[in-house]
Amino acid sequence: MKQKIKFAFHILFHPFDGFWDMKNERKGNMFVSLGIMLMVIVTNIFSRQATAFLFNPQKYAPLDVVFEINKILILFLLFCISNWSITTLMGGEGTFKDIIMTTGYACLPLVIIPLPTTILSNLASYSEQVYLTAANTIATLWFFALLFIGIMTIHQYSFGKMLGTIVITFIAMAALLFICLLFFNLFSQLIGFVYSIYKEIALRT
Repeated sequence: MKQKIKFAFHILFHPFDGFWDMKNERKGNMFVSLGIMLMVIVTNIFSRQATAFLFNPQKYAPLDVVFEINKILILFLLFCISNWSITTLMGGEGTFKDIIMTTGYACLPLVIIPLPTTILSNLASYSEQVYLTAANTIATLWFFALLFIGIMTIHQYSFGKMLGTIVITFIAMAALLFICLLFFNLFSQLIGFVYSIYKEIALRT
């Protein structure tokens, strides 16, 4: 397990080699990838609650843990499903499992940087906010860079084709989200309609 965790940090600094080895040398591990995703969720909730009030006015506002968890999981699943759907049609060589592992490994900067910045926020002055913001911005950009390189590597795309694929993937994510929301809205209306009929029948009997 130590080697598997070490490999995740190898990807941070050698993404082209790392993602190639993950796909072709089978060095990736699904449990480690999903573990990183779990840590992203924990880090997000921890940052929401533990960041100093000076930098987080919402610190003492009610926290909806289920919403925070679902927010990340839904984005994760939407991206993986949409990218798999699009790349299957565009000759991508990566499998659905490869996409999940790539996305998970790419999320590591969203753990290793926000955790210390959250702790440091309780020791920093307001004038030092720029450094905390810069650190979190670096984490986000690092994540997107790793995700871009990882998806491009596992699908064996050129840079230009990868750019087009990413744009189409985000469009597919929006379309899929719209369809899901429409489905749940119609389903809830159907449930309400059936329940109203049941109440009407119950009152008449």
